Amino acid sequence: MIRPSVIASEKLPLGLDFRPLPFLRNPHVQTVLGVLVPGPDCPFPDRRQIVRLPDGDCLVLHNNTPPGWKPGDPLALLIHGLGGSHASPHVRRLAALLLAQRVRVVRMDLRGAGAGVALARNVYHAGRSEDVRAALAEIHHWSPPSPLLLIGLSLGGALALRLAGEAADRPVPGLKRLVAVSPPIDLPRCSALLSLPHNRIYEDNFLRDLLIEARLRQRFFPDLPTLRLPRCRLTMRLFDDLYTAPRSGFADALDYYRKASCATLVPNIQIPTLILTARDDPFIAVEPFEELKVPANVVVRIVNHGGHLGFLGWDGRGGIRWADRYTVEWVLQPD
Repeated sequence: MIRPSVIASEKLPLGLDFRPLPFLRNPHVQTVLGVLVPGPDCPFPDRRQIVRLPDGDCLVLHNNTPPGWKPGDPLALLIHGLGGSHASPHVRRLAALLLAQRVRVVRMDLRGAGAGVALARNVYHAGRSEDVRAALAEIHHWSPPSPLLLIGLSLGGALALRLAGEAADRPVPGLKRLVAVSPPIDLPRCSALLSLPHNRIYEDNFLRDLLIEARLRQRFFPDLPTLRLPRCRLTMRLFDDLYTAPRSGFADALDYYRKASCATLVPNIQIPTLILTARDDPFIAVEPFEELKVPANVVVRIVNHGGHLGFLGWDGRGGIRWADRYTVEWVLQPD
């Protein structure tokens, strides 16, 4: 049960519908401004914790403990998206809101990302739910009585949903609630959308960040196969064909997309879960959400506007980050 002491005394505006700010209905404007418009920021972490994985790679967890927090109070794990890290703007903003509610926050760098780029030979991808399981096991060890709250953004949301679906057979100690925002639950369909000409700005942005990570990994692990990419224009599908899939044990990009998609696991989820997405997200297909058959404990909320991780609209508290506020207040509801 989430302790009422960590919830603000003001009534939570969970019934507030999302309405984009004036002149901000365009999904591309929502998506881009969602990154650029500043919001509350997270202070530097109290400490970093390295988590060793069974194959020898390591993860880095960034821990913030608010004043007054004690064992038994909630612990939240935040997972970034593709090309991101613990320092991604969306992650920092959510961390700041949770800390203000006296929730201890752990921001995870996925395998080989952020501060962990020199600690992992292998790459993260949408199927590596075991990495999230390892992170949750570590923070559960810090405070066994604490309820664990899991929040994933974009690719991080897909990883969180995969883990929760698998937990029906392999429970995750302490895991109580989950929120996934703009998760790509059907990778083949999302890949097809990302490849469209009007989404080139997003594809190029993802590729830029992933190539930086790949080249850094090559520098830290020079014995890895040399990174060889074609001279023609690189696409996300081609990058996954030539790099992500072979480095992760998949036959090709399509094999990776099919095997790592989490849509078929969502119906197995047994903990209270919120899935939030926008119908106009430029590269997250909405049809898979509409087709989901979910149990009563899983809420799928599709809003008409918001773009990808944008959701710039009044939050009922004087702010314009509707999804950030909605996520935090949903995950902190008492049982």
